[in-house]
Amino acid sequence: MQRIARLAKALICSVSACFGIGIVAADEPPPVEAFGTFPIETGAVLSSDGHYLAWFDRHQAKPRVVIFDLQEKKVRRLIESPEDLKLRSLSWVRDNATLILVLSKTSPASSALESSQERFRYLAFDVNGGPGVTLNDYWGFSGHLVSLRGSKINTVVMSRPMACNSGALCLVEVDTHTGRFTVIKAGSRFTTRFVVDRTGHAVAREDWDFLHDAYTVLALTENGGIRELLRRDDKEHPWLAGLLGDGSALVLLTANGHSHRGAWALPLDGSPLRLLVENPDADVESVYTDPYTGAIIGVYLSGTESQINWLEEGAKHRQDMLQRTFAGKEVHIYGWTEDGTKTLAYVETPSSPPVYYLVDFKTHRADIAAEEYPALASVKLGEVKSITYRARDGTEIPAYLTMPAGKTEGPFPTVILPHGGPTERDYFTFDWLVQFLATRGYAVLQPQFRGSTGFGDAFREAGDRQWGGLMQDDITDGVHAMIDQKIADPHKICIVGLSSYGGYAALAGAAFTPDLYACAISINGISDLPVLLHETVQLLHGTSSTKLDDWKAHIGAPGDPRLAAKSPARFSQAFMAPVLIIYGSGEGLVPNEQSERMASALKSAQKPVSVTTLTGDDHWLSRTEGRTQVLKELDTFLRQNLSPARQ
Repeated sequence: MQRIARLAKALICSVSACFGIGIVAADEPPPVEAFGTFPIETGAVLSSDGHYLAWFDRHQAKPRVVIFDLQEKKVRRLIESPEDLKLRSLSWVRDNATLILVLSKTSPASSALESSQERFRYLAFDVNGGPGVTLNDYWGFSGHLVSLRGSKINTVVMSRPMACNSGALCLVEVDTHTGRFTVIKAGSRFTTRFVVDRTGHAVAREDWDFLHDAYTVLALTENGGIRELLRRDDKEHPWLAGLLGDGSALVLLTANGHSHRGAWALPLDGSPLRLLVENPDADVESVYTDPYTGAIIGVYLSGTESQINWLEEGAKHRQDMLQRTFAGKEVHIYGWTEDGTKTLAYVETPSSPPVYYLVDFKTHRADIAAEEYPALASVKLGEVKSITYRARDGTEIPAYLTMPAGKTEGPFPTVILPHGGPTERDYFTFDWLVQFLATRGYAVLQPQFRGSTGFGDAFREAGDRQWGGLMQDDITDGVHAMIDQKIADPHKICIVGLSSYGGYAALAGAAFTPDLYACAISINGISDLPVLLHETVQLLHGTSSTKLDDWKAHIGAPGDPRLAAKSPARFSQAFMAPVLIIYGSGEGLVPNEQSERMASALKSAQKPVSVTTLTGDDHWLSRTEGRTQVLKELDTFLRQNLSPARQ
């Protein structure tokens, strides 16, 4: 198969410059850089006429955007990223000659008690050259792209705060050639989202009065009329996802009193909600939108292994053909030409890195368009299984288990890897951190403890106010299950938490079950709950803020004495295992003070602790330098404390 991206790279760099990772000996695991380097080629997008393919390229130190002419088989344009900016996403505008690039940068916190802020900028670039045109307020905190098709061919529709005199969120049409905008609709001070039809006209908006739990969906008419379609005054706030293909109804993601979240149609004529898609074992997690009409044509179902329920027959047929072509792999459609002859498919498994394929249904060819981790293309990675284990109260806890690469017989040195959130989850997809650990000889358990999303409201809500309680018990029970099944060596288990709750769970494991772990690693983790709620949330956002209300619902009230009893920083004397604390100076969610407080408490108690600060990196480790440094620190620390067998 022709490699489109490789052809492009041959035109823009030498082999040595592009592939600097080097050759790996057969008996050696891949170098840290093979995993830590941010996906080499990613974010690929196909223009609607099939003329251009664009993607992010990170083969060199300075990332850039490549625009490749598929007809002339040459690089049409290179757009280099300014220093210290993060490339986030790409989109083609309706005219097929304009590419929208979303960038972000981190505004540092002024003190360790505060969190940094991530700011976003939308730029439009012409394929033929010229500077980028700014589409939103310079480095705005909010606002987003609503539709790639405005009423005119060279316009897009965006929501922007402060675009109206009222200061509320407004819907605007922006000229991609000049950056000038026209206000389409003004929202109220409670407006959080607009929905437009295929012509870019506003048909509905979502309002949310957080303080009074008042959620409303309003129909909008061209003559300025407003009609209430739905009102909720409870804790269950739906998500207004978009519009059905025929334009007759909105789509809401909500449980609506059922056990799992489904997709519901809310007719614009005021008729009652009707169920579109529901699954008794999984939540409807998100939607798939047609890039040309903006209509919702499919919904994603979570569960342990996600799936798409298609609402449009043509999309289902396209998916079925691709699934047969890439049998045994997960196929995600990343776009197609407007005539349906070409499709961009994202193909992966949990044990094989993602590859973008440009599929031509006329010629029956599937060409590699981009590879996220080319250095891992032929590397033996760990086998991943979706499993369940029984918690102490009898509940079946879903989890993902990855075996050390090339090994099947345990017990193994094992890493327990709780996710952040906690109202988040892991997925049955390729994970750079998990596979790095697997190639280093570790088994990896990712428990989807109660409080995780995707497994129903009752499962998620069972984690409310259970920090250090039921959620931690679920993780502990997973460790015992791995020991009982002879997968984990009971003397070589480390708990590693990445981001917020994951880092908290790692510290809580070492503090409250100290004889279970040989080491603990917290990355951007939380350590002191009362301090987080009082000094960080309450003092900075106010006693009546929605942020404080949200934290209280999930953790507890700032004055609750039980929170101190669940704070690892206040139990430093209980720690027995060595601890590694890593945090980014550009952390946007968890204040650096949380990591520093934990480190100080352990040092005062004369416990073994190491601290690493990632300069400028954020909550999600969005920089190659940060990821690579984290992996090097993990590799050294785990080898010192678990001593895995060489591959």
